Amino acid sequence: MAHDIALCHPDFTDAVGRRDIKENAMTSATVHAPQDQPDKASRPPTPAERSASPDPSPAGCSDIADLLCDVNASNEDIENQCLRARHAADISDRSEQEARRAQAGARTARVAHSSIQAERPQRRAPLPRQWLIAFLMVGLDGLACYFAAQALDGGEDSTLVWGALFLAALAGGEVALDFYRDRSIRAWRMLTGLLGAFVVVLGVLRFSFLATIGTGGLIPALAGAGLFTAATAGFLFLGYRALRSAETPQAWRARRRAQAVTRAARAAEATAKRDATERDHLIDAYLGQIRRLSLRTRSAGEQLAVEAAVRAYLLGKDSP
Repeated sequence: MAHDIALCHPDFTDAVGRRDIKENAMTSATVHAPQDQPDKASRPPTPAERSASPDPSPAGCSDIADLLCDVNASNEDIENQCLRARHAADISDRSEQEARRAQAGARTARVAHSSIQAERPQRRAPLPRQWLIAFLMVGLDGLACYFAAQALDGGEDSTLVWGALFLAALAGGEVALDFYRDRSIRAWRMLTGLLGAFVVVLGVLRFSFLATIGTGGLIPALAGAGLFTAATAGFLFLGYRALRSAETPQAWRARRRAQAVTRAARAAEATAKRDATERDHLIDAYLGQIRRLSLRTRSAGEQLAVEAAVRAYLLGKDSP
């Protein structure tokens, strides 16, 4: 009885009615909701949506990675070719860095040589060549020194020894003149006087020898001695001028170093070019495989972007 009275109560009836209406609305919404359409964010995009959506890179990174995987998986030799192309790119990068460092070192060495050479701008001739010329000039005085040594009335051996001593004195005087010319002008003048007096003494000895063995009198002996003396002085002067035009030892060492590092820089540049050529050949060969596969699924415009992305990957500038 009490239960029936509660059911007939107006408040109870209203509560039950409101609950039934809410449950019916929820059921209706559930029934009429489309069950066969999956969430757009949870499903992969279709090819049309992928082509319509903007891609941040010329060719999507995931697409390039998939393309590389497909190409490399198609043949083991192609995969090895890809690895060789990457290795060649690394070698080429190192070669270019070495070439740049070598070129910088060559420029530094050339600047150092120029700065040293600027201290003696008039002395630019190669040092070894000028020394060779100077000693050849002294060697031409050997016959005159031998004639002068014969005037000492010694044996053949002593004549040769005296001739060698005379020749060494001329060579030493020539080198000393060049040495003291830039260091002590007073010493240079003293050496010039002593060397001139020594040349005159050699001329007197030659005159004595020629006058002793000659049969034509003193005039031919005097003429012959004068000729040999003039030749001795002339060769001595030419040797001295050869030394004066030679570069300084410091400039010679700087020039040798500059030449050595320049040759090394040229060799490094040639190696870098050769490595770059080998790298480009391998990359072009691998891009041929990429082109063969991607042309089946991509347009010509997309093909260029794909090749640029793959080339950047092989060069180590980007990674898919």
